[in-house]
Amino acid sequence: MATIERSFFVKAPCAEVFNFLADHANDPRWLPGLTDSRNFTGSGTDYRWEWTFKMAGISFDGTGAVVEHEPPRRHVVETRGGIVSTWAWTLEPEGEGTRISLRMEYTVPVAVLGKLAEALLLKQNEKAADEGMANLQRIFGA
Repeated sequence: MATIERSFFVKAPCAEVFNFLADHANDPRWLPGLTDSRNFTGSGTDYRWEWTFKMAGISFDGTGAVVEHEPPRRHVVETRGGIVSTWAWTLEPEGEGTRISLRMEYTVPVAVLGKLAEALLLKQNEKAADEGMANLQRIFGA
């Protein structure tokens, strides 16, 4: 399983950032490669949805489920389908804004892409994580 960790600052209160991240209808606004997020049901740890993600020119469909929901500090999501991942968000007040920490663990779909594409895919996902964080900083201010 590959891991990406990021920590960054935004100029918005924890509650505002948490509410944005915990509403997965917002995910296509900031997450590069996510082309669709749909069919939302439930709330808190009963929140579920479906998604489509395009990586290396291949579209993957799957589902997301919230497994931890502790407003406004912690939100953890697991995805299943073409990509298996866990996204653990931790938010802490910092000055007049929020320090956002993300730990994402995911399984590279090597069987679909082939072993040779694995290293390239890992670099692409690192770049996408950086772009996603930059998008969140544009949305909330840095």
